[in-house]
Amino acid sequence: MSKELDQLDLKILFELQLNGRISITDLAKKIGASRPTTSSRLKRLIEEGYALVRSGLNLNRVGYKMACVGLEVRNDSSRREVERCLKDCPRVLHIFRTSEKANIHIAIWGEEDQTMNSTIESFRDLPDVEIVYTHYLGAPMYGDVVFPVTTEKVEKTPCGKDCASCYRYDQGWCIGCPITFDYKDPIATK
Repeated sequence: MSKELDQLDLKILFELQLNGRISITDLAKKIGASRPTTSSRLKRLIEEGYALVRSGLNLNRVGYKMACVGLEVRNDSSRREVERCLKDCPRVLHIFRTSEKANIHIAIWGEEDQTMNSTIESFRDLPDVEIVYTHYLGAPMYGDVVFPVTTEKVEKTPCGKDCASCYRYDQGWCIGCPITFDYKDPIATK
């Protein structure tokens, strides 16, 4: 992977920030490079992970909320298992390792407070985990937050839970995991 980006790379990234749907021809004109050069540079930036091309549902548009949660995981083997579980959780947007008491910091999304609270409480079920802090953020005041959408459904959640037999789901405290058949999606029409 390249260690450095040059001015042409930065111009490409800047223009894509302004309009991610710009054509290669228009992008080449804006950055002052040939179409083949622009195309090959863009391809390299994407392949090397400098430019991200992705889509999802805009959290602000649907009125969903976010929270940040700090977890203390007490040993390395448990930390690896917790990270694997969180990485596969459709409600987790980002995971960070920290050097604080809360050695894992995660950003999550939820349709409403009750489901977010249920998600956060479910983290207590992970091995050797203590919740150190929770910050409910609500919807962003500035900036769009995109979360992934899935149409493929499974019986069990990535963490191994079965929504239909979960007491939080049964009591109406949670609308389920977005990738399961049991999910009570508040925005999708059947």
